[in-house]
Amino acid sequence: MKKIAVIGAGPIGLEAALAARARGYDVSVFERGEIAESMRQWGHVRMFSPFEMNASADAVTLLKSRGIALPSGHELLTGAEFAGRYLVPLAAQLGARVFLRTEVVALARDAARKTEKIGLPARAETPFRLLVRNEGGERYEAADLIFDCTGTFRTPNPLGDAGLPALGESALREFISYGMLEVRTLAGKRVLVVGGGHSAATVVRDLAALPDTEIFWAVRKPGVQPCARVAGDPLSARDALAAEANALAASRVRFLPSTVVESLSKNGAGLKITLRRGDTTEPLTVDRVIAATGFRPDPNLARELQAQTCWATEGTYPLAAALLGGTGGDCLAVAAFGAESLLHPEPGYFTLGMKSYGRTPDFLIRTGLEQIAALLDWLAKKSA
Repeated sequence: MKKIAVIGAGPIGLEAALAARARGYDVSVFERGEIAESMRQWGHVRMFSPFEMNASADAVTLLKSRGIALPSGHELLTGAEFAGRYLVPLAAQLGARVFLRTEVVALARDAARKTEKIGLPARAETPFRLLVRNEGGERYEAADLIFDCTGTFRTPNPLGDAGLPALGESALREFISYGMLEVRTLAGKRVLVVGGGHSAATVVRDLAALPDTEIFWAVRKPGVQPCARVAGDPLSARDALAAEANALAASRVRFLPSTVVESLSKNGAGLKITLRRGDTTEPLTVDRVIAATGFRPDPNLARELQAQTCWATEGTYPLAAALLGGTGGDCLAVAAFGAESLLHPEPGYFTLGMKSYGRTPDFLIRTGLEQIAALLDWLAKKSA
């Protein structure tokens, strides 16, 4: 029986583990925090996609057979609700095979360096070695296959232009929140939101509901509206958010298109921001900055493996070319592209979920579920 190490106990990791176990694999899941750790960090945010798009039919059938009450298919859950009502019961089906607060620090081939056995069958026959760390110390684990479902949430993009931190950003991180912050404590504050996607729109909408909050919204792209709307958008909640955010940008919020953060410095109890638009700069003093600037993969986990990622997106290389073809900004138009798109030169190492997309934002849980099914089918054919 082949052993699979699944890294990450989010929606893709848990679904992959259960699906692989159903096909006869010996599966272990390693999670550095709690179940759905990253999802809980934006747990107050309601998802655009209904529950039926975010859960596999096999997992739903399994949980219902165990008498577990699940959300209705059309229900729009918050991140916390999805974690508590679905992912926690899902993880319970794996029992002691889920190792929480246990971080996989690095991956390698057992007794084989990255530069050895390149392209040889002997490399594929050599087990993986995982360096694992928890409060009890460090240990090695072994596996025949690796499903890397670690996502990108731990590595947010910086505030600055060109992919670099703004000047002073690293030293002033205590004043900066990355992602979708729960904003209730910011009533009466001056807040700069940076980013042009739906995450930024969510933050701006939530801030606008607070009394006496002054909001500045900076985006790199030009135009009079920050959020592009999808014609006939099947996700009505997404379209409603875009419409509301665009309306706020024209009224309640000071909208700053074609604007980037040049530098940050301390200014009394707050921050002095230098904004740049073309060749001109503008000073701005705020109490808080929220960087809704997206995320990027952390490549260090697989550094000792023969992993190949796109030099532009840092996503899985075969997948990147298809994604770079563009989807018109609609994540529903992005397909899973089949198991071949998930392959690395390192045999047996697979990147699934958001990490496989790298810096490309057009990922849905549904796409990850399609990846899982395609990969397990491919493995079955390969071993037949």
